[in-house]
Amino acid sequence: MSTAPQPPEPDDQRQVLILTADAGYGHRSAALAIEAAMQERYGDRCATTVLNPLHEDGSPSILQTLSEQGHERSVQSELGLYDLGYRISDGIATAALMEQIFSALLHDPLEELLARTQPDVVISTYPFFLESLSFGVDRMGEATPLVSVITDLVAVHTIWFNPRVDLCLVPTEQARQKALRRKVPANRIHVTGLPVHPHFGAEQRSPAELRAELGWRPDLPAALIVGGTRVTNVLEVARLIDRAGLNVQLAIVAGGDEALHTQLMAEAWRGEAHVYGFVDDIAALMHASDLVMAKGGGLIVSETLACGRPIILFSSTAGQETGNVEYVTSNEAGDWAPTPAEALASLVRWLANGGDLLAERTANARRAGRPGAVYDVVELIWKLVETGPRPTSRQRNLRKAARLPLKAGTRVSRAIDKLKQDLRGVTDAELARLATWCINQIEADGELKRIADAVRQRIKA
Repeated sequence: MSTAPQPPEPDDQRQVLILTADAGYGHRSAALAIEAAMQERYGDRCATTVLNPLHEDGSPSILQTLSEQGHERSVQSELGLYDLGYRISDGIATAALMEQIFSALLHDPLEELLARTQPDVVISTYPFFLESLSFGVDRMGEATPLVSVITDLVAVHTIWFNPRVDLCLVPTEQARQKALRRKVPANRIHVTGLPVHPHFGAEQRSPAELRAELGWRPDLPAALIVGGTRVTNVLEVARLIDRAGLNVQLAIVAGGDEALHTQLMAEAWRGEAHVYGFVDDIAALMHASDLVMAKGGGLIVSETLACGRPIILFSSTAGQETGNVEYVTSNEAGDWAPTPAEALASLVRWLANGGDLLAERTANARRAGRPGAVYDVVELIWKLVETGPRPTSRQRNLRKAARLPLKAGTRVSRAIDKLKQDLRGVTDAELARLATWCINQIEADGELKRIADAVRQRIKA
C-alpha cells in the first residue's frame, strides 16, 4: 500500500532570499509578487525571505538617504535635475563608479546578511545591490546563484546589467537588447515580462459583479484614476472629467497622499465619484473598471495591462518612465496625455461611437499584458535553485579593488554637486534639452568637468 509523499523537513527546504529597496513602490512590489508566486508554486520545498539591505544594521545611513529619501525628493520636486542625473549616470563609466561606491559601502552588511540567511539563491529587484552581491555570494569555492529582476520596461538604466549574474530577467525585448549591449551573456537573459502579484491575473468575477460589491453603478462605464505622493494633477484631471458630464463614473485612489485624499473627499462631485485613500486590493478596482488613468510608473503600467485594461497616462517622471510611456503607446494599449485637458480629450475619444476606440485599446492591452509573468520568473529561478551553486575561482578583494574608483567617485560626486548648484535657476524645459545634449558624452570620469563647463557656457549663451 503506497503512502502519500511527506513534505520536506524544514532543514531540507531551499532558502530563497529576495533583496529589494523602498525607492518608489515598484522594487518592493516586484519582490512581494515573486515571494507570493514562489510560495504558491514551491511553498512546500522552499522558504522565502524579503529584505532591504539598506535597512540592515551596519548599512551606512547615507545610502538610505540617497537611494530612498533623496530619490523621493528628487522625483517630487526636482524633475529636471533628476532627468539630467539619470541620463548622465546611464553612461558606462559613471555607472561603474556608482557600482563601486555602493559595493564598498555595502560589502560588510551584505556579507553578514548572506552569512545569516545562508540562501540557496539570491534575487535582487534593485540594481545597486548587484555588483556587491556578485562578490558576496562566493563562498568556499562555490557561488550561490544570483538573479536580477528588472523593474523598468524599456528605458532601463545601465547599472541593472551586471554580466556576472546567473539570470537576468527582463520585461521587454528592448531591455534584452540593452542587456546584450552591456555584455550580459545571451543565454542568461530571458524576456519574462514584469512580475506583478498573482492576484492581478486571477480575478474571476465580472466587472458588473465587482461594481455591485464595491457599491458602484453596475450599468455605468467606470474610469479608475490612480494617484499617490509622486503623482501630479490627479484632482485637476478628476474635476475636469466630472465637469464634462460624460457618461462615466469615476473611482479615484489617492494612495498614500493624505492631502490629496482630503481634497478629494471635500470636492462637490457632480456625477458618480467613488473616492479611496490607500487600498489593499487595487486589482479588484482595476477589474471593476473599463480603463485606468495614472502616472507612467512601470508597476502601475504592468498591473493595469495584466488586468487587461487600457491606460491613459497623464503624468510621467523623466528617465525610466519615458520608456514605460513608449511601451504603452507603441502597443496602442493607451494614450500619453500630459495635461488634464489632453487626458479628458483622450477619454472623450475612447467613449465616443459606443466605445469603439475603448474596445480597441482594451484588446491591445490584453495582448500587451503578461499576467503570468511572475510564474515565468519563479520557474526560471527554481530551475536555477535545483541546479545548485556553481564552482568559482574568483578572488574577493573588494575593498582593495574599490580604492581607486572610490577616489574618482568622490571627485565625480563633487562635480555633480557643483553642476546642480550652477543649474538651480534653469527651467525644466531647458534642463531637458541640456540632458539630451549631455547623454552619452561621458567616456571617462574626467569628462564630467568638461561637460559641466560646456553646459555653463551654453546657459550663458
